[in-house]
Amino acid sequence: MPTTMQQMISGLSVAEAAFYQEHGWVTTESVLDDSLIDAALAGLEQHWAGHRDRVLPGARKQFGDWMPGDGDGTRNNEYLSLQNKKVSELAWSPIVGAIAASAAGSPGIRLFDDQIVYKPGGQKTAVVGWHVDGDYWGTCSSRNMLTAWIPLHDCPEEMGPLVILDGSHKWSHLVDRSIMSFHSPNMDALKTHVESLGFEFKPVTIKLKKGQFSLHHCRAIHGSYPNQSDRPRIALAVHMQDEANEYCAATRPDGRPVQLYNDVICAKDAAGNPDYCDPSIFPAMWTPAMETMAMKGTSC
Repeated sequence: MPTTMQQMISGLSVAEAAFYQEHGWVTTESVLDDSLIDAALAGLEQHWAGHRDRVLPGARKQFGDWMPGDGDGTRNNEYLSLQNKKVSELAWSPIVGAIAASAAGSPGIRLFDDQIVYKPGGQKTAVVGWHVDGDYWGTCSSRNMLTAWIPLHDCPEEMGPLVILDGSHKWSHLVDRSIMSFHSPNMDALKTHVESLGFEFKPVTIKLKKGQFSLHHCRAIHGSYPNQSDRPRIALAVHMQDEANEYCAATRPDGRPVQLYNDVICAKDAAGNPDYCDPSIFPAMWTPAMETMAMKGTSC
């Protein structure tokens, strides 16, 4: 039986799942085929060249979608798997879904959204500031969502891979949000504040080989430092829902309703609310039926 089939059936080991629950992150073995990763990279190049397998309304106005001519800094292309089939084959991979399900303790996993971030080499200000994914998902009922971080090449420390504050998923809700920002280049400002709260500031650099990926909890604080190599750092972030997640109305501090781009493009349920189970926007990555098929040795 191929390793990937074994991994789909078992997901993480009991010890690995426990590590994830304790630390808020975990890394996998090399379980993704090079061909799948290379195809996703080709899909990204297609996208930059103007190809779309599916056109999403509001691109570049309602979500980030870097295109040639937008500058030489960090590139961010969101909802790419909904627009490009080659990217979707990696982003929606059952192996990613199965491992995520075992980490989250959920029988099923659905896509929530995704993005490819391209960080150029040699740019000292090209960082991704400390942030918490769940802060951007205020309309989600679950606090058990998670993200797969998949580099499209070997990603040593010099390339500025993902960095996670170990155990921060347990206490990130206490951190002053004014100190954190996805777009802030000041990566040192948070340390004193975290330690003043009585928590250890323990950044863990997620160094991965091509074919590996990491998972992190939706409440884990994370970011990344500059890419000091002479090569671009390219990674796919796949944000996932556990089976229990559903839409719940939320408001901003000023009373305005929270509306995600997902809410605009997905189907509505019987009550007129965004349907976070809409398969055209939130495809299933892992289900009990897929697990049964994998156990029988048939393709998912």
